[in-house]
Amino acid sequence: MHKFRVWMAPAALAGVVLSASPALASDAAKKADFGGFYVGTDIGVSLVPSVKIKDYTPADPSVIGISGVEAQTSAGVAWNFDVGFKLTEAFSIELEGGYYRNAFDGFSSGEFVVAGLGATDVIGGSGNFQQIPIFLNGKFELPLTTANAGSDGGALKLELMAGVGAVNVGANITDIAANGIPGVTATVDGNSWEFGGQLGVGLAWELNSRVNLGVGYRFMMVNSANFGTATFSDPALVGIADVQSESVFTHAIQATLSIEF
Repeated sequence: MHKFRVWMAPAALAGVVLSASPALASDAAKKADFGGFYVGTDIGVSLVPSVKIKDYTPADPSVIGISGVEAQTSAGVAWNFDVGFKLTEAFSIELEGGYYRNAFDGFSSGEFVVAGLGATDVIGGSGNFQQIPIFLNGKFELPLTTANAGSDGGALKLELMAGVGAVNVGANITDIAANGIPGVTATVDGNSWEFGGQLGVGLAWELNSRVNLGVGYRFMMVNSANFGTATFSDPALVGIADVQSESVFTHAIQATLSIEF
C-alpha cells in the first residue's frame, strides 16, 4: 500500500505540470507581446494651413516694419522615425524624430510699414518652411480584431499617441517684394528651437507577430518661431530684427511601419 502511494505522488505531480503547461505557454505568449524594443517610421503628406507673422511697427522711420503678414504653404512631406519600448501589452513609450518640409506658396495678406510714410502690400517670395521635431511620446494600442487561430498575424489595432518635446522651425524665403517699389527685395532665412506637442491616431495591421503596417494622422503644434533678421537687397534699408511667427499648426497623414525585436 505504501509503495502504491509513493508511486502515485510523482504521477500526480506530472499531471499537474502537464495540465499547467497550456497556461504557462499562454503566459509566455502574453509576455512576448510587451517588454521589448521596436523601431518605426512614418512617411506621408504634411499640411500647414498658414504661417502668421507677428506685427512689428517701429517708431523709427528708418526701420521697416510689417503688419498683418500671413504666408501660405503648399502640401509637403512629413517623415518621422522612432525607437520605442513596450512597457505593457497596451502602452509604449518612444523617442521620435522627424523632418517636415512645405514650400512657400505666397502671401495672402500683409504690408510693409514705415512710420510716418504709410504702408505697401507684401508680394512675391519663393522658398520653404521646414520643421525638425524631437518628441517623447506615449502610445496606447487597443485591439479591434484578433488574429485567427494558428495565424502569426492578421490582428487590427487602434493606436492613440501623444507627445511633447522641441521643434526646430525654419524659413528660407527670398525675393520678397513691396508692391509699387520695384527693384527692392527682402530675404528671411533663419530658424529657432521651440516647445511643441502632438496628438495622433492610427490603425495598424499585424503582418506577423513582429511587423505592423498601418496608416495614421497626427496634429503637431509649435508655440511660435523666430526666423531671424529680415535683410534687404538695398543695404541702406533696415528691417525688423526678429521675424517671429504666431503658433504653427501642422496636419500629417502618413503610412506607418514598425518592427518589434
